[in-house]
Amino acid sequence: MNKIYGDSLYNESQKERFLQRQNENTKDVYSRVLRRASAIEKRLEMDLYDFNLSEIKQVLLLLESTKLATVKSTGSIIQNYIRWAIEQDLRKDNINPLDAVSGNDFYSQFVDDSKATLFSEEDIENIVSGCLNFQDKVIVQALFEGIMGRGNSELLNMKMEHVSETDEIDKYNITLYNDTRNGRESREITISSYLYNILRIANKEDKYIKNNGNLIPSTKVTHNNLIDNDYIIRSAVNSGIKQSVDDPASIYLVTMRVAKISEWHNLPLLTPTNIRNSGMLKMARDLYIKYGKLEREEYYTICEHYNVARQRDGSYAYSKYKVGFLNMDNLGLIYGIG
Repeated sequence: MNKIYGDSLYNESQKERFLQRQNENTKDVYSRVLRRASAIEKRLEMDLYDFNLSEIKQVLLLLESTKLATVKSTGSIIQNYIRWAIEQDLRKDNINPLDAVSGNDFYSQFVDDSKATLFSEEDIENIVSGCLNFQDKVIVQALFEGIMGRGNSELLNMKMEHVSETDEIDKYNITLYNDTRNGRESREITISSYLYNILRIANKEDKYIKNNGNLIPSTKVTHNNLIDNDYIIRSAVNSGIKQSVDDPASIYLVTMRVAKISEWHNLPLLTPTNIRNSGMLKMARDLYIKYGKLEREEYYTICEHYNVARQRDGSYAYSKYKVGFLNMDNLGLIYGIG
């Protein structure tokens, strides 16, 4: 996350007056925005409430945000702060520069998708939709829903015979096989009907369209034949990543295909781990909506589903995930929650 802003408030007494008017749910969010703006305020030796539109743009650029919703939310907070300052007769004029801004065009210029490390559910849906091959779609969606394993073995060992229906509408169970250092381990998780249908179609694919269909006109061969076996994810017959008929594909197939997908979508930080982490955050969102909290029980549910290693006493050391990305700050940034 961006660390170029400081922890102090510029013109702190006025900022605290403004923050005291906010409820507990919004106070922390407002405070973070004002602290981020302090770097520009100090450089210009001017309070944010006196900024013109050009100076406000500097604050929004400082965010290096990867989400339009985040930029718009920040703009709204700045707009509210300036509005309050006008009411308090603090601003040098009565014009709020952001009152003239409407729609997404203004805020879109401050979004840098190329630096995203966490992707929303909508982002993942767009990425999956942008893949022509279901062999590619399945990798992204399966990682997002918690299927990975050591060396991507849970992904590579998938077969349709491992999938079964549940009593829940639009939910399926899949038995996963993880090739750990201590041998093969199995577990069962619930997946969406969306992933189930991708699995089903990917399993039937016998051809792989080259380069997601982005081919030069002189290309004679537009696709490669896929190896014919019972595994869902398969290599092309003439691929440099070899796969025998009886074995799952190489561990390198997943990383190679995700690298290609990231290239097609201009998302250099789209990696298997970042897709998995994004899925964990989406599950945190769902649990927060359901229970109104993100605490030990919710973290344990996420860790179990995403196969986080347990400690010797059977507990999960989830603090590194909480500090790193699985927290209310990111639920606010990615999903506007909190």
